[in-house]
Amino acid sequence: MCSAHLGPLTWLVRLRIIRSRMNTTDAPLIVPALERASHTVALWIDRSFQDPRLTQAEAHVLAYLALHAPCSINDLHRSFGHKRSTLTSLLDRLEGRGWTQRERHPTSRRLVLVQLTEAGRQVADQVSTALRSLDDRVQMRAGEADTASFLRIIQLLEEELTP
Repeated sequence: MCSAHLGPLTWLVRLRIIRSRMNTTDAPLIVPALERASHTVALWIDRSFQDPRLTQAEAHVLAYLALHAPCSINDLHRSFGHKRSTLTSLLDRLEGRGWTQRERHPTSRRLVLVQLTEAGRQVADQVSTALRSLDDRVQMRAGEADTASFLRIIQLLEEELTP
C-alpha cells in the first residue's frame, strides 16, 4: 500500500516506528537523522502531490526547473548528484507525462537542454511554491543561526563523502 493512501494515524505510527528504530543510541547521530528527515519529506511529497502523483526526485527536479529552465542535463546532474542513468529515467518519465522536453543546446553540440512545457510549467510552479513554503516555515521556526548551522553540517557531510 502506498503511503499516500494511509490514514493520518497509520502514517504517524509508521513515522514513530522509523524514529524509534533509528534512535538506538543516546548520542545524536547526524546521518540517521538526515535519512529520517529525507524520508519524512518524501512522505510529505507523497501526501501533498497525489494529483499529479510525483516521486520525491520528480518533485525536486520540477521545482529546480521552475527556477532554472531551460538548463542542461549536466546542470541537473551537478545540482542533484543522481547517477546519469537515474536522471535519464527521471527525465523520460517527466517527458512522457508531457511536462518537459529535451532540445539541442544552441551553441554546444554536446549539451542537451531540458525545458518545461506549458503543462509542465504549471506543475513545476505548484511544486516549487509548496517546497518553498515548507522551507520558509521550517526556517522561520529554526531561526537564522540554526539554519546556518544545519547548512554547514550538510556542507561538511558533502565534503566528507565527495571523492
